[in-house]
Amino acid sequence: MSLLMQLYAPEDEPESAFHRMLYVFICRNGSCHRSSASRCMRVFRSQMAEENDVYQEEEEADNMQEEGEDDVVWALKENVQKAAVCIVCGLAGTKACSKCHKRTYCSREHQLADWESGHRSQCGAGRSEPTAAHQKKLQRMVYPELVVVSEEEDEQVAGESDGEDDEGSDNEGIQAEDMALVPVTNEKAEDSQVEVDKAFLVFQRRIQGSPDQVLRYARSADDAEEREPLFVSDEGRPVAGDSVPDCEKCGAGREFEMQIMPQMLNHLSIDSTDPTSIDWGTLLVYTCPNSCDGGCDDAAYAREVVCRQNFSSQGIGEKFVRAMHGDDSGITRQIESLTI
Repeated sequence: MSLLMQLYAPEDEPESAFHRMLYVFICRNGSCHRSSASRCMRVFRSQMAEENDVYQEEEEADNMQEEGEDDVVWALKENVQKAAVCIVCGLAGTKACSKCHKRTYCSREHQLADWESGHRSQCGAGRSEPTAAHQKKLQRMVYPELVVVSEEEDEQVAGESDGEDDEGSDNEGIQAEDMALVPVTNEKAEDSQVEVDKAFLVFQRRIQGSPDQVLRYARSADDAEEREPLFVSDEGRPVAGDSVPDCEKCGAGREFEMQIMPQMLNHLSIDSTDPTSIDWGTLLVYTCPNSCDGGCDDAAYAREVVCRQNFSSQGIGEKFVRAMHGDDSGITRQIESLTI
């Protein structure tokens, strides 16, 4: 599996979660994603206390500090040896080139890829780092490295989209044609009102304020109430105790922490025209609410839960699905808010 994303999500309690990271991995083979998410996706949590045996605080030089950034950086302690990592993907490098012993890999597959990409000519020549051309070839085997910019959601947009059947909910007085992703003409209005499900309309309405968002983070130390995910359909919702099992270490019921949006697919260099390519409606990550240490004692990584929810063809409308595949059937293809 390849690293899809990692998120630094520190917590005040327990003390061992001062440094806390979530890692999401997925299989790059689109055919694997036709099976359950548990077979093609993984999420791990790793954490350590502020006072630890690995990192120490160092003040960043004034001329190196950018405006708005903290003036403290974390560096390895002098007595800590940097771990060997795979030169292709950055995972633990448990294997090494048998000839030069300078390049390490996580698997034979990545070792062969590095050899064919340029290490064959470099091995034994005293060059331990790949050239720019060599590195460019290796980058095709992993997802692009990008930085997520964090922004607060507009409270008005959030308020308008919360709730379902309560008075004053976001759907009160709103017609299907006002929220449909594909504009509805008079002759198609009846079809849209019947076919588009409520969860999808709420999803679309909510993301209109920030259509490029790739991640939504829900956990907050200031808000004890568990927040609900922004579901993309009324179908396939995770069930506590079933698709979202309790924490195996402390027994607490896992809670929703973050979700990865379909817009992230736009940044993964995926061929969207390929029907076998990777796809999802949203990926929902559930974690132990206690950030318990039990999962990180032995292997330093605790496995958490990721659930995949797909868009429902019944929910978004059969005509919309046909439009996505090139058959407009009288419907204007105007897909600006999200990519499915």
